[in-house]
Amino acid sequence: MPTSPANILYDLYETDRAETVRYTLGRRELRPLLVIGLNPSTANQHTRDQTLTRVEGFAHRRAKSLIMCNLYPLRATDPDDLPRIADPDLGNKNVERIATLCKEYDIREIWAAWGDPISKRSYLLSSLRQIHKILSSHSPLWLKCGSLTQKGHPRHPSRLPYKHRFTPFNISHYLTKSF
Repeated sequence: MPTSPANILYDLYETDRAETVRYTLGRRELRPLLVIGLNPSTANQHTRDQTLTRVEGFAHRRAKSLIMCNLYPLRATDPDDLPRIADPDLGNKNVERIATLCKEYDIREIWAAWGDPISKRSYLLSSLRQIHKILSSHSPLWLKCGSLTQKGHPRHPSRLPYKHRFTPFNISHYLTKSF
């Protein structure tokens, strides 16, 4: 698809050359809602996927724009396809990019949107701990949408009816649990 302003949905799009990794997808506006999912799927700057369509449906209740990031930036349509062991360079670059976004766009609210699959790989929770630590000096408000899952995780947007609302999410308490 040719690139032109008319067919670009998101002007903030950071990926690797092969597009197997996506760090960031969103719009360059001040104070967007930062959404932290599990891992990216197929959405890009021209096309939404099912998750991003749902995310936008909820996010516009809180903010004019959003930036979508993930606990791990490797694209996979199924979390079971994520590697058993994380690439530390990829993980570190992802955390650093999220920290930079928070400063650059004055992010004040973060939607925790990863669901139960966070338990599928130990490095996903480790990544969340790193993200929380590096962002703690900014004191963002963490949010969840809907109730926690039976396993105690914030719900993934694809599993949420639109009737649910955002409420504060105590990320510090969440990170003290052992899953």
